[in-house]
Amino acid sequence: MQLKIFEFNDIHVNTYLLWDETKEAAIIDCGVSTNEEKQALKHFIDAQGLKITQVLNTHLHFDHTIGNRFLWETYGLKTQYHEGEETMPGQREQVLSFGQVTEFEEGIRADHFLKEGDVVAFGNTKLHVLETPGHSPAGLCFYCKEAGCVFTGDTLFRFDIGRTDLWGGNHQALLDAIRTKLLTLPDETIVYPGHALHSTIAKEKKYNKYL
Repeated sequence: MQLKIFEFNDIHVNTYLLWDETKEAAIIDCGVSTNEEKQALKHFIDAQGLKITQVLNTHLHFDHTIGNRFLWETYGLKTQYHEGEETMPGQREQVLSFGQVTEFEEGIRADHFLKEGDVVAFGNTKLHVLETPGHSPAGLCFYCKEAGCVFTGDTLFRFDIGRTDLWGGNHQALLDAIRTKLLTLPDETIVYPGHALHSTIAKEKKYNKYL
């Protein structure tokens, strides 16, 4: 599996583009918002000759979903996430509550929901779905055993964890999810979070003050 990380917009969200030798690809937490960002992503996809077959969201906070409309309009694909995330306010309402902008398009909702134990496949690559609520009502992580990595959204960061003061947040649930779903992965597993730098499970066990 090959991986390209794009860091888009003022919130510095990590957008992950994954593909393998088949050229089939998946995008996790698309954070493109400006025309320049959209074209940069599309140019890279076209230059690599990739075919996007899966669009995924770890959770539905607006900074992670802002590019979903672009993906739907460009590639005809809707995102996938846990159904429990739909208990949160919509994308536009979230943006307005942060005072970011006065006008904002509503996000694209899923046409398929994911749950614990599901496997998302593209080409020869498999992502195992882990339910990790706490930062949001029903957040997910995506684990690729063969590549030895996990995409954690805002559940687990490098030496930090996600905030729990937003819609549906629960600090104890977040800690429980991290300890039972993520810290049980092999120590060498690379942690790719929704913001900032990557880490490993071993480093989080040793240095994360919350764990």
